[in-house]
Amino acid sequence: MTLIASFSVDTGDIEFGQALAGTETRIELTQFVPVGGQFIPYFWKERGGDRETFEQSVREHPAVADLVYLDGRVDAALYRIDWTDDVDGFLNALCDLDIIVEEASTNHGEKWSFRLRAFDQAGFTAFQHACSDHGINLDMRRMIHNPDAGGGRHDRALVGVTEKQREAIELALEQGYFEVPRQTTATELAEKMDISRQAFSRRLQRAEQTVFTNLLTDFGEQ
Repeated sequence: MTLIASFSVDTGDIEFGQALAGTETRIELTQFVPVGGQFIPYFWKERGGDRETFEQSVREHPAVADLVYLDGRVDAALYRIDWTDDVDGFLNALCDLDIIVEEASTNHGEKWSFRLRAFDQAGFTAFQHACSDHGINLDMRRMIHNPDAGGGRHDRALVGVTEKQREAIELALEQGYFEVPRQTTATELAEKMDISRQAFSRRLQRAEQTVFTNLLTDFGEQ
């Protein structure tokens, strides 16, 4: 039974976060699966700021062996980063425990948001312990057991929620919109979905209303 966990980490707690902290633009790791204990280190950096200054600051970090600009698109640049043997326990734990990184990003360089998939609870618990041993605090947001299975209270809560509304509420959760203080804005989330801020807010509000109604109705029937 697989498990999906969403959480945030302070940039200062993870060495690779510190290595990429030379910009306030958005950075997003590509989805990857550890292969043979190797970290697949590709990331997108949003356009903005001085490219040469950012690249130099990354290359000068002691945990970075090499940084290569691979490609670009209108709004972002794709890089490959190679790490030294001194990379921190967070990346080592991902590789050693075969944790799949489904999403990982930072918007302003202060926190990283992650969505990971582990093969079972024991694997993710081992990952938590490894992070704790290295002084890395995981600010847990959500954990879903057996996410690909149907039925159950989770599915009943989403009855009546459209696919677009579900995308909006999941994105808001993953990007820290409901945290205090908020880690992102409705405008930024709307841009990620390529819709207006007003359209995003309507989707989110309707999704919230439906989920809360379903949960309260389900609770009242127990």
